[in-house]
Amino acid sequence: MTYHFGAKAWAQTTNGIMRRRDRITMLRQLAGTQLGEIARKFRLNKGPAAVDIDLSDIMVPDSATSKAAEDKVSETLNRSLNLHSHRTYYWGMILARSKGLRPDPELLYVSALLHDLGLAEAELPKAKSCCFAVNGARLADLFLQEQNWDVSRRTSVFDAISLHLNLDIPASRFGAEAHLLSLGAHLDVTGRNLHLLSRSTVHSVLSQFPRGNFTADIVETISAEHHPHSRAGLLGNLGFKKLALANPLDK
Repeated sequence: MTYHFGAKAWAQTTNGIMRRRDRITMLRQLAGTQLGEIARKFRLNKGPAAVDIDLSDIMVPDSATSKAAEDKVSETLNRSLNLHSHRTYYWGMILARSKGLRPDPELLYVSALLHDLGLAEAELPKAKSCCFAVNGARLADLFLQEQNWDVSRRTSVFDAISLHLNLDIPASRFGAEAHLLSLGAHLDVTGRNLHLLSRSTVHSVLSQFPRGNFTADIVETISAEHHPHSRAGLLGNLGFKKLALANPLDK
């Protein structure tokens, strides 16, 4: 069996604790991301025009599972992470326009809302021995079993959540939903790809889902005790706090 770094089979085998080759892969992804940012800042590559869209133009699924997921995060996560989860969906849907992708709205919505279940106060201590994204994917899978989702759709959500800490998630391999969930979460946490959105589009999202003290809260959460060989542990050691505090969304 092929184990794709971050996906379900890998997660179930490793608990999200990276082996040497996984750490090398993660470092390569980080280096590639940094080189891309340098190229953009020095205008070495010309990107697409900024997406200009109003929040009201983005579909919000109203299925029974979507409503149940809203209730789940409202009951489980603090307000800061709850709002982050909603913003992640909208950033992902907006970036889909920029990249010409057509995600399944319900899959992306449910994945975005549930993607940080592993950071809930009651679950965070488990991050010492299991990557919080892997734990969160398992919790989401149990929730979706209760919603009678089939194995295929549950696996798509599991993969998207477990993968979302990766810095390179090709849509061609893992699907548009996993790709966009990661992009949306990273944009909200560090501001990565913010240049692809117009100012009015950003304002439209933040006016409905304000950031409040989110940056301070997420820095504190990721600064908690994570296994040093988990992705969160590695990113924390490589300067996550500095990146989060420099997020242009907070300017």
